[in-house]
Formats: sequence, C-alpha cells, structure tokens
Amino acid sequence: MGQGGRWVRVLLLGAIALVTSLLLTQAIQWTSGSGPQAVAQGNAPPPTLAPALPMVSGSFEDPQGRFQIGILEGYSVSTVGGNPLFQAADGSLAYTVAVAPVAGAPSPEAAVVAAAQSTFGNGEGFVAGDVQPIAGGGVRINWTGRLSQGAAPPQPISGKIFARQREAQVFLLLVAATSQAEAQVSDAINALGSTLIVP
Repeated sequence: MGQGGRWVRVLLLGAIALVTSLLLTQAIQWTSGSGPQAVAQGNAPPPTLAPALPMVSGSFEDPQGRFQIGILEGYSVSTVGGNPLFQAADGSLAYTVAVAPVAGAPSPEAAVVAAAQSTFGNGEGFVAGDVQPIAGGGVRINWTGRLSQGAAPPQPISGKIFARQREAQVFLLLVAATSQAEAQVSDAINALGSTLIVP
C-alpha cells in the first residue's frame, strides 16, 4: 500500500476509533415516561427520538486555505493524517474533511464518487452505498464499514459523505457513527454540508 493509502486508512480508522471509543465503554440511555392513564389504556410509549444535534458554534479554517467548515458546539478538534477531525465530547459522532484530486470518469457525478472511493476505500471494511445528487451540485454517498479494536469483535459503523467538485479537486465531508449514534448522521451531514465553504 502506498503512502497515500496509509494516511487514508489512518484518517478513516482514526475518525471511527474516536467516535466509537467512548460509545463502547459508556451506554447512552434515553428514557421516556408516560402517565398512568396512558399505561392503563395500553398505549404504546412514545418513540425514542435521537438526541438533538448541537448548534454550529464556530468555524474551522484549513491551514492551507482550501476550505472552511462549521464546528458543532462542544466538539473537539484534532488532526489525523493532516486532516481535521471533529468529535463530540461524549464520542457519539465524528466528522472530517478531506480534499482529493479529480479522477478521470465519464461524468462529474462519477468523478466525485471515484474520488470518495479512492480516498476512503482503503479504510477497514469501507463499502460505498447509494448515491444521491445534492441541489447545487455534488452528491451524498451512504457508506458502511466495520471497526476492529484489539480482541473485541468488529463493530458495525455507518455514515455519509458529502462530495462536491471544485475545479480539479473534490471536497469530501465524511460523518461516521456507530449504531448508537446512527440516527444523528442525516442531521449532521445536512447541517455541516451547509457550512462547508470553498473559496
């Protein structure tokens, strides 16, 4: 595997490991109460909702001046493989931005999908899923994978990639979560995608 493949694998595994590290050691429990009348009537309890996504409270500017991205309130910022990594304080969700060259492809949509695959495809168990066009250009790609840590059995992970081409580069916003935080992925990619600014 080349040096580029190694940093991509490190980036993907780092994002996933950070997201899952706390989730594997802490159980997040959400309870909802119902009044005695509801129980007496045999009504089903209300559905458990995903925790609300925090507001965007700041902005990260790439040191090379390639892009800006919003920082969700309470999220820490670190660097993995030269790319920023943003993580919730409780480890429930993480996201990163990577920049890749445009690969030769028969269409612009195919080019950004190929760039996402070449950037993250070396990650552990990474499998790209369905692709949806985004208004204003670009695509949203669903993906799945697995995370292996030590002797523990592999954990399923999933997420979305927001990919948009700008001249000869593709900007890739990746959101990663374990099954416990999966319900927040769509809200996160939509909120963060609107904050991604390319000069």
